[in-house]
Amino acid sequence: MARRSSKATASGRRRQGVGDTARGTLPDFQGREADIARIEKLIDHVRDGGTALLISGEAGIGKTTLLEIAQALARQRGFRVLRMSGVIAEAHLPFAALQQAVAPILRQAQKLPPRQRAALLAAFGLGDDTAAPDTFLVALATLTLLTESAARKPILLVADDIQWLDQPSHDVLSFISRRLSSDPIVLLMAVRNDSEEALPHWSVPRHQLSRLDTAAAERLLDAEAPDLPLDLRQRFLDVAAGNPLALVELPRGERRLETGGSHWVPLTDRLERAFFSRVSGLPTATRALLLIIAENDSRSLREVLDAGEVLLHEKVRLDALAPAVSAMLIEIAAGEVRFRHPLVRSAIHQASSPVMRHNIHAALARVIKDEPDRQIWHRMASAIGPDEALAAELDAAAARSQRRGALATAITALENAARLSGTALSRSERLLRAAELAAELGQPETVERLLRNADLDRPPLRVRAQVAWIREMSQPLTVSDLSRISALVGLAADARADGANDLALDLLWRAVQRCWWSNVGDAVRESILAAAGELGLPKTDARLIAIPAYAGPLKHGGDVYRELQAYPATGVADPMAARILGLTANTIGAFDFGVRWLTEASTALREQGRLGELARVLFSRSFAETETGDWMGALRSSAEAIRFGEETGHAIWVAAATIVQARLAAMRGNFEAAEAHAVQAERLVLSPGSSFWLAMLENARGIAALGAGRPAEAYEHLQRVHTPGDPAFNTSLQFYWLADYVEAVVSCGQEAAAASIIEEVERHSAPMAVPWVQMMLYHGKALLASPNRAEMFFQRGLGAAAQNWPFLRARLLLAYGGWLRRQRRIAEARVPLRTAREVFDALGASPWSERARQELRAAGEASRPRAELILDALTPQELHIAELAAGGLSNKEIGARLYLSHRTVGYHLHRIFPKLGITARAGLRTALDRATQAPDRPDRSSQRPSDRSGTTTSAR
Repeated sequence: MARRSSKATASGRRRQGVGDTARGTLPDFQGREADIARIEKLIDHVRDGGTALLISGEAGIGKTTLLEIAQALARQRGFRVLRMSGVIAEAHLPFAALQQAVAPILRQAQKLPPRQRAALLAAFGLGDDTAAPDTFLVALATLTLLTESAARKPILLVADDIQWLDQPSHDVLSFISRRLSSDPIVLLMAVRNDSEEALPHWSVPRHQLSRLDTAAAERLLDAEAPDLPLDLRQRFLDVAAGNPLALVELPRGERRLETGGSHWVPLTDRLERAFFSRVSGLPTATRALLLIIAENDSRSLREVLDAGEVLLHEKVRLDALAPAVSAMLIEIAAGEVRFRHPLVRSAIHQASSPVMRHNIHAALARVIKDEPDRQIWHRMASAIGPDEALAAELDAAAARSQRRGALATAITALENAARLSGTALSRSERLLRAAELAAELGQPETVERLLRNADLDRPPLRVRAQVAWIREMSQPLTVSDLSRISALVGLAADARADGANDLALDLLWRAVQRCWWSNVGDAVRESILAAAGELGLPKTDARLIAIPAYAGPLKHGGDVYRELQAYPATGVADPMAARILGLTANTIGAFDFGVRWLTEASTALREQGRLGELARVLFSRSFAETETGDWMGALRSSAEAIRFGEETGHAIWVAAATIVQARLAAMRGNFEAAEAHAVQAERLVLSPGSSFWLAMLENARGIAALGAGRPAEAYEHLQRVHTPGDPAFNTSLQFYWLADYVEAVVSCGQEAAAASIIEEVERHSAPMAVPWVQMMLYHGKALLASPNRAEMFFQRGLGAAAQNWPFLRARLLLAYGGWLRRQRRIAEARVPLRTAREVFDALGASPWSERARQELRAAGEASRPRAELILDALTPQELHIAELAAGGLSNKEIGARLYLSHRTVGYHLHRIFPKLGITARAGLRTALDRATQAPDRPDRSSQRPSDRSGTTTSAR
């Protein structure tokens, strides 16, 4: 068929089963019936729960058209439609796209919690808060704003061309996309196929738009160009190959297609040619205005006309744009002007000369009055040669971006300020500051590029050390690299020599951490400790307390333990200091102290929205909670660490928290789940120099084998940590699992090896081991001792300090009861065996609980079957929500703590109630207390404060 009238085609479209009038007004959706149906289903089922969908496809495939159809359908159903669109020219404006979307509902921000409101307004440059908001706090504020609005009217949030969103808006959108399951919000996003690699942490469903089939392509071409000759019609069909934009736009350009080599020109290039062919015949003033539109980072029609007058030196009226509207290149509405397709913008941009672009940016800089950041960017684009005054203004713009939480924008501003700097020194200083921000964002490639450009051939010692610190902070800490350690120590000496003692301490602190993650010798560790002691800084500095612990957790553990005891219990002002103290406590085995400070750090980081740091702290806290007997707390913390680690791209903390879950599953007897977690973590950490993580994995597998009654297999796993040359060999962690290792070794009949490791740990921890280590030493000695000495070690191990380590204590009670029974002291044996059984039952340690029952049966006492814990039915997130609700927090407050919408919290509570056998919120506290109260545990609530994020650090 050569031709078909557009009227007939439109009629045919209406007969295709798509009866909505909104669809009839959208001209080019042939062949998209299935795609539209999928969108329509999401909209129609929004009351069942919100969702997000990422639509991908090549340029011109119809993504924008599909989004327009979705908006029309949503409006018909009473939705509020919010939209944002990425534009390359606006990518330097932080939160520009986000502000575009939420502007219609921004007045509702007054109802947000104060921290969220301040963060959101600061992000938009509307607040006076001087603290830089973290992107995730802005994201939480946006989510709260959306969900509050959606409670009155469902929302369709549309985001087109997300590959060109400014980075902060991109991050907020990614955050929101994962949290819509319980809210009447549909999020539709469109991205070009060749840009999906820029979405590494997006986990939303994808919908790929394919090219139109032959029949649909013919219908569309006939509707748009009904009078084409047969040969030209076929040529257009061949070149377009089912691309809807090509079918619509190519016929509007020149009716001549080149042959020969140009046949292989990419379709996007052909489309750009087609668009520009319609520009070349336009009046001079119209072409100039189109160039201004292409280079402007605003859609303001007034700005375009004013800049046109500056550029053309004559009065410019609106009708100068009429030819571009008639050529279907732009659209004008409500005082805004935009291109009909991004390819129009790129075609015009590429066709303009550098001189013309320079003049356009200069014109825009003159007409922009009330937005200093935008004006500066245009002045920068029109600058030639150094301009120190402009560089200083870019410096100030970078500071403003930093205060708004837009570090990527601040880096770009500082780079351009460096380019315009009047002196080499100011240029280098600005590039160093940009590199520091890039290190904070975890962008090592950007850091290296900025440092290379800083021209630091012969820097002062202080600057040399600063460069090294920046470079170090951009690199992963958890991979062994011994060469870095000596370099850091030398640079610390340089910094000290130049009077930069605080920087020197930072470098030494980093060096000793690398020692702990690696297998470096004692001499290097002690040299770092000695260098730190010569800096003359206050002894209360958390780094100075931490360095001895990392240099020798056994050798210096007793001294560090006393310092931690003397440190104020609460109120560490800096969350990073609290984090260091918590990690230090964990390093020496003072996990009860570790929980305290890691809880304090997590509370502050949660309030600030620093989810990347929070992921690490939550992993460390889950490790400490495992040892202190708060296993459900450990499950909760590790699950959050995994969630936040995935969202922030910190795979290493995802792996670490997954290992904690593997160990917890093993101790609870879920051996299949334990191995599944271990395999998942192994995929993330299996790389050269990752001995720390492999050591943790081997312990998780070892404790699983012990629980399953396979001591020989447990020995194989645990021995790897002690075998030089093995990838899992790690000197820093060997003492952590002393009790597990000794149990496995003794069960395999290798008492000499057990005695050797006990002697080594005891020698290194002299003169005083921390209580946790001392208890494990007594445990091991009791298993090896002769009958006339074993009881002394059992009783010493079960002293007052044992109350802090329920699982370890219960295992020692089990061993003691078994020993008493074998000594034919049957009645005495029942007491420790009963206590062990009760503690194991409360923890959910079913393999050990069953062994306690077996020992009791052998001692002549029957036991009731272990009751299933009510909390076994709750997921870690459900448990967290239940505890927060039981503490009196509202759904909104819980949502703010957990970075969820309040409707999601409500959804979880409705699932929690029947699992706990209750029908209302009022029953939560009683149900949780009944379900989680471990017997024979002291109340340590006064010793360890509750996490203001809602978790308690007691065993309950």
